[in-house]
Amino acid sequence: MDMEAGKTLTNEEVIRELLELLKKNAMKEQANDVFEICSYVDGLEKKIDSMTEELTHMQNQIKEMQEDTLVNNAKKALSEAQERLNTRCEQIKSQVLEVKEQVKSTAKGIVDEAKAKGRAALYRVSEFLGIKKRLINIRENVRGAIKTTDKDIAKTALLAKGFREAGQTAANAFRTFADKPEVDYSQKEQNHPITKAVLAPMKAVKKMLVSMELHLDASIVKLDNLAMNVQLDKEKHMENANKQEQTEPERTETERVEAEIVYSSMVAEPQEYQYNADAFEARGVDEVKQEAAHKEVSKVREDKAR
Repeated sequence: MDMEAGKTLTNEEVIRELLELLKKNAMKEQANDVFEICSYVDGLEKKIDSMTEELTHMQNQIKEMQEDTLVNNAKKALSEAQERLNTRCEQIKSQVLEVKEQVKSTAKGIVDEAKAKGRAALYRVSEFLGIKKRLINIRENVRGAIKTTDKDIAKTALLAKGFREAGQTAANAFRTFADKPEVDYSQKEQNHPITKAVLAPMKAVKKMLVSMELHLDASIVKLDNLAMNVQLDKEKHMENANKQEQTEPERTETERVEAEIVYSSMVAEPQEYQYNADAFEARGVDEVKQEAAHKEVSKVREDKAR
């Protein structure tokens, strides 16, 4: 089955729309997580395409190898190795396509619900965690392919060495027959055609498989981060909502207390004024008494003087 001829996940309209909604609703971290997950899936797709090219090239090289009894036996073994890798590659390709479709389907459901119900629906991005099992299965398949490729690389390298040494031995045998000195091939680095035709593509495929495994590890970790970030955002908003609910009664109580204080002050003013008036009147009475006493003393003194 060929890879879907179309856009990468990061360029899919529904993914872009989801990312935009997340950013507009202050969920930037979740948007980054979703984008990176999609980028990892796109990366897997690209690597599979490159692997397919290498395997096709290897198949053509095997077909073009020189025909003789010895090489024909080798070609059969090499073709089988190439077919094993190709079958594994097709399996991984199919698995990645399923992941891609699930991501798009999940994104569409979230976008549609968010348009109808608002921000709360965006918490559904944690549902991307549903592809985790698929990614783990792909990783197991990739790890199996790496082990198989390592074995095939070792056998192919041994085969190439055998062919090279057999050729060198035959060449020296002809030299001896022709009374010519033998060549010390240990001082020369010579590659058999098998090295270029089969071994090099195998090593290239192995390198891509290792890179795919790292991509899968990172994407699985990113899914866990996404789920955690969603949970943290939920808790934060719940905490803010609770604070707001608590603030309303507190604000009402504060307003009530302030009203009482204002009322008390207004009531106290007349009392304070009355208290001051009494004090003023009291001071007035004392002054009148003192003045009367002073006049009485003065009158007595005048009478005595007479």
